[in-house]
Amino acid sequence: MSPTLLMLLLPLVALQVYLQVSALRDVARQPRVVGNNKWLWVAIIILGGLLGTLVYFAAGRKEA
Repeated sequence: MSPTLLMLLLPLVALQVYLQVSALRDVARQPRVVGNNKWLWVAIIILGGLLGTLVYFAAGRKEA
């Protein structure tokens, strides 16, 4: 892999990891999530990568 490509991908990977960790922390702190199944949302966030994280932030959070 070329160093230029690596330098372009590194910030994107860091952003994805940051968003996934933020989403997992949010799931842990929320008293309730859509569907009342936190483990399902954890699986969606981990296995779905960036798309799963965005789905959680868009649809998984339940208003207090």
